[in-house]
Amino acid sequence: MDSAEAKTIRAARLDSNACILKKDVAGVAKYWLSEFVQIAGDGSHTAGKAQIIKDWKYMFSKSSPVFERLPDAIRISESGDLAWEQGTWNYKTAPYHGNYAAMWRKVNGSWFTQSELYVSLD
Repeated sequence: MDSAEAKTIRAARLDSNACILKKDVAGVAKYWLSEFVQIAGDGSHTAGKAQIIKDWKYMFSKSSPVFERLPDAIRISESGDLAWEQGTWNYKTAPYHGNYAAMWRKVNGSWFTQSELYVSLD
């Protein structure tokens, strides 16, 4: 059973997925720290919330990817200010899927994603 902190992170992930369906980049990005790092399924990486927002806006303008991240496990650190999330990701509109991991950091009582790693398994 998830702790209250893990439930908060899980709810943030599900909200982020709902924002993806609406192509709401700001809704997804509200969970990212300013120094957010994203490693894509092909191994390419981007650092910085501002740049990743630009990338996502471009992605949504060129196509309509419908994808989701489904957490399998969320573990809160003993210190209570870091969390590990792992799960699967998949495109609903294309045959792409894989695993992901995310590092969350609690800042001033709220949880934000510091980094995400995606691995394509298709």
